[in-house]
This record gives sequence, structure tokens and C-alpha cells, in this order.
Amino acid sequence: MLPSDEALWQAAAKGHAQSDKIPGLDLHGQTLAQAMPELESFLNRQFMAGERIVKVICGIGTGRLMAEAEKTLSDYKKSGLVERYIKPFPGVYVAELAENGTQQQ
Repeated sequence: MLPSDEALWQAAAKGHAQSDKIPGLDLHGQTLAQAMPELESFLNRQFMAGERIVKVICGIGTGRLMAEAEKTLSDYKKSGLVERYIKPFPGVYVAELAENGTQQQ
């Protein structure tokens, strides 16, 4: 889990955004119709796998994909699947997923 202090969370999120060691989804070049179902599937799979930190790369482009990705993350936060998320760089999100209770200790 990432630190609860907002400054530490932001610093950690920047590091995670650059890491190849956490699960990530790259939506570059996809239409909204392609990207949004893929994003939802990715978030659900990672949650079920017990992952806690994920990154989503949507790029900047026209901003439509970035806005829809943020809306999806916001919806998942409201539903309790995402604890929090941040955009440490333009076009990149890092999200902390909720614990799903099936993680092995």
C-alpha cells in the first residue's frame, strides 16, 4: 500500500508510473469504444489477482481518452474498487486498488 500522506503518495505514484514492475495498460491509439471496455476488464482482472498498484497510460491526444479514463477511475473509486488515483504525468494514471480479501499472505 502507498503512504497515506498526500505528498508521499504523489512521489510514490511518480515512481510507479515509471516502473515496469507494476501491471500497466497502454491505451495509445485506441478508440473510446475499444479502450473503455479494455480498461474496465484490466481493473477487474488486477483487482481479482490481488494487485494493489496499477498504471494506465492513455496519452494526451485530444484529451477525450484521458477524460474517459479518469471518469472510469472515478466511478471505480465510488464503487470501492479503487482506493485512490493520481495523474503523475499528463496521460498517465496510477491507481491504488482496494484489497479484495483473496490475497495470500
